[in-house]
Amino acid sequence: MSKEDDEVEEEKSATVSCGTSAGPIKMKLYREWSPLGYDRAVELFERGFYDNSHFFRTVPGFLVQFGITYSDDTELKRFGRTTIPDDEPVEGISFKEGTISYAGGGANSRTSQLFFAYSPSKALGT
Repeated sequence: MSKEDDEVEEEKSATVSCGTSAGPIKMKLYREWSPLGYDRAVELFERGFYDNSHFFRTVPGFLVQFGITYSDDTELKRFGRTTIPDDEPVEGISFKEGTISYAGGGANSRTSQLFFAYSPSKALGT
């Protein structure tokens, strides 16, 4: 995993590269879309939380999910389980193929679980 910064005055986006058995994946994260979510994801990637992890939930045509760590670092595991508040929704951003987001079980339930959307969906992010 590597992170490339796109910095102007402050960090506004990050590109995260991950290796998979099917080849590399690059994820572009935008801070303005979700400041708290962005900060959490960047920190998790930088601290190695997702290193050697795998996709554990795949729903063909809908999504693929990841976010289980194999780290032995108990503090990092605790940090990954800690919830963060929801960010305010940004108008005009919808789930389309390739959108990455946190998986959650309701309001303010985001931890370390992330997913990619395989196709547009009005049901996600509600």
